[in-house]
Amino acid sequence: MRGAVILFLALGLCTSASRAEAARLVRGNSVVWIGLNGNVAQLVGPALGHAVVTESPELGVHVAYSRFLSDAWTVAFSGGYAFGRRRFEYSASYPAPALAGTEEKFASRSFNVRIGGDRYAFINDDVAVYAGPGLLFWKGHAEYAGFGLGVDGTWADVTQIGFNGRMGLYARLTGRSGLFGHIGQVIARNSDDDTPGKNTWWSNHHEGSVGLAFDF
Repeated sequence: MRGAVILFLALGLCTSASRAEAARLVRGNSVVWIGLNGNVAQLVGPALGHAVVTESPELGVHVAYSRFLSDAWTVAFSGGYAFGRRRFEYSASYPAPALAGTEEKFASRSFNVRIGGDRYAFINDDVAVYAGPGLLFWKGHAEYAGFGLGVDGTWADVTQIGFNGRMGLYARLTGRSGLFGHIGQVIARNSDDDTPGKNTWWSNHHEGSVGLAFDF
């Protein structure tokens, strides 16, 4: 992730090196977005009967393509890959000597695909607020190590299909590059079928992205 941050900063410096004026984004323009995304993963843990549902924060990469269908409306396609990690280490003073100094590790991985549209409201030629709905497909799972007792291993895959509404800001840095950031809400139905039964549940959570945008 440190490498991704360095890449974004390098791209920003390169684009600012040759400043050129550009007109407001209008019908026919396209924008490519590259950034970081924060999300909340819906996960299922191991169990003898129905599985245990849990949530965990994830950080990932967000890539998108947006096309202006009119001077105000766009269609947007995006995807991303994310991961999360947690670690717990037993202290040396833990009452069970056999566990003192040992670790438990939790990790999650997921990918997502989204299609939607955004309505732009331009403050001036270089700055715009946008908002719009989208349909989201998400799939991920978790892994655990260090606990034993049937918990360790790869947990069941969870599939999520939901509605994602968002609101963001676009701000041009140079002629063809800018910054973007958005926050959104996901309302979705989740399911898995790798446990002794089939788990289904509804969830809602926040997500958001920030990064660089390049138009042409």
